[in-house]
Amino acid sequence: MTRLPTRPAAAVLAFLLFPALAAAQNWTCEQVMVPMRDGTRLATDVYLPRGQGPGPFPVILERTPYNKGACARSSAEYFAARGYIAMAQDERGRYESEGEYYWLMDEGWGERQDGYDTIEWAARHPMSSGKVGTHGLSFTCANQLLTAPTQPPHLEAMFCSQYASNSYRDIFWQGGALHMVLPTWLLTQREMVKPLRMNVPGHRGYLGSGDAWTDWYDEHREVGDSFTESMFSDMYNDLVGNPYYNDYWRRLAVDEQYDKFDVPIYHLGGWYDRHIHGTVQHFKRVNEVGGPRGRGQQKLIVGPWIHGWPPTDDRVGDMNFPGSSIDHLALRLRWFDHHLKGHDNGIMDEAPVLIYVMGDNVWREENEFPLARQQEEDWYLRAGPAGSIDSLNDGLLSRDAPPDAEAPDSYEYDPRKPAPTIGGDLFVEPRGAQDHRPADRVSLTYTSAPLDAPLEVTGIVRVEFFAASSAVDTDWVVTMNAVHESGYSQLLRQMIQRARYREGDEAPVLLTPDEIVPYTVELYPMSNVFLPGQRIRLTVTSSSFPKWYPNGNTGREMMEDRPGVVATNTVYHDAEHPSKVVLPVIPR
Repeated sequence: MTRLPTRPAAAVLAFLLFPALAAAQNWTCEQVMVPMRDGTRLATDVYLPRGQGPGPFPVILERTPYNKGACARSSAEYFAARGYIAMAQDERGRYESEGEYYWLMDEGWGERQDGYDTIEWAARHPMSSGKVGTHGLSFTCANQLLTAPTQPPHLEAMFCSQYASNSYRDIFWQGGALHMVLPTWLLTQREMVKPLRMNVPGHRGYLGSGDAWTDWYDEHREVGDSFTESMFSDMYNDLVGNPYYNDYWRRLAVDEQYDKFDVPIYHLGGWYDRHIHGTVQHFKRVNEVGGPRGRGQQKLIVGPWIHGWPPTDDRVGDMNFPGSSIDHLALRLRWFDHHLKGHDNGIMDEAPVLIYVMGDNVWREENEFPLARQQEEDWYLRAGPAGSIDSLNDGLLSRDAPPDAEAPDSYEYDPRKPAPTIGGDLFVEPRGAQDHRPADRVSLTYTSAPLDAPLEVTGIVRVEFFAASSAVDTDWVVTMNAVHESGYSQLLRQMIQRARYREGDEAPVLLTPDEIVPYTVELYPMSNVFLPGQRIRLTVTSSSFPKWYPNGNTGREMMEDRPGVVATNTVYHDAEHPSKVVLPVIPR
């Protein structure tokens, strides 16, 4: 195969690296209450171009739970100043919109279809050309993905950044463990405690208000429900009440709807984003099975970014990635100019994939992801010492398979003392590239010898290992790090597997204590070149907090999984149990 250039052509990157000049304020804005099919009205700011001709103009829409007047305003102004009708809408039950908020459930193919109804309303606007594009990040990407299968007739293009392909499997119950991001989100958005929401009819206050607490107490006493039922939201109760994959989660399963996607989409992701698996899945699967306007019309860009808009400088965490920052609004503008205005700006002639390769620290064009030219290499977990770190075992990672007999590695996991989450795709600081050594030291580590030549790992790393536990249930957390010559342990990706979910996620299968069983854990996509002198490190432990709620090892469900018990967990690596890491290596 012909090697692609190590850097895309200058013309391809020009729009990424140099922000467009700010346009003059030539737009007006008014709020409109847009009716949905059930009569609920959603507050929508409509930004109209002014002094840019009589129109008609295409529409660019963002629907958000985060307050349209704050988070969506700057992008709406940007597009309105460049010849678009820009619309920013508060989702149902949020801020100035009517109705009851329930995360994502009113966005897709259910009884209420707020995304579909809003897009079709936007197409009928008197100044609209009838062509509508949507854009957004995280939850505002999620509602686009849920709306796409409903196939609004006037939806012409999407720009979607950073959300899961399957909300259950990719994020909220990764590997069967409760990810703490949604409970944290509900608290920060004042959606955790029912009567403490803002703008709820009948309630006199909001978070921190004495009146709100009085209302809660009166309601709690009258209804006679339990403290948990009155204190927490339906969203939280439903989250923890559905720990296995079922019809509740299928209502949000984008990956079961890809054949109904019939729209060009630009997908943006980050190597340190918690949704990168979903981002590459959207790109890959819509290209494969989508409708005629979807297949072959997908684009993907991935940088070394954390969750959120790409940074305006090159620093991510405590590392610098030269040339990685982009102007994401300029990129969106090119996408919508082509699909909504018909501009022949060359964006569809460019390579479908643009990735930033860490280590080499370059942008590179590709034709697909994962890369067709990848070659899988087995690196085995072996007994040490590697002489690399004072961890629980200081084991080796080697291309050589283990001999007939090799002693396993054991450790005690106490759920009262979980290992810390450090960097990566954590939802609080520190995030991104961080030194993982404090967590490495309380884990099993398997570290290679210093490399003699560069080794590029681009794709999805797979960890296949054999392990046993003294408990009937426990967790396994595996982490891939690049160890620099200084000893700095750069976290690349981390994933978890709850033992009871090892045979599937629809029903539990508890362990027989001390029985050796196989596990396979896929790490989310990555792209990193391990440089000469650096080492590859895999860590194994049983917790990472606050990223995931710790397993109490009792076999009971989360709300009853206390008090926990201490588990003795053992990883095996011998000829009968050849535990290994399978690396997607790119020939150089």
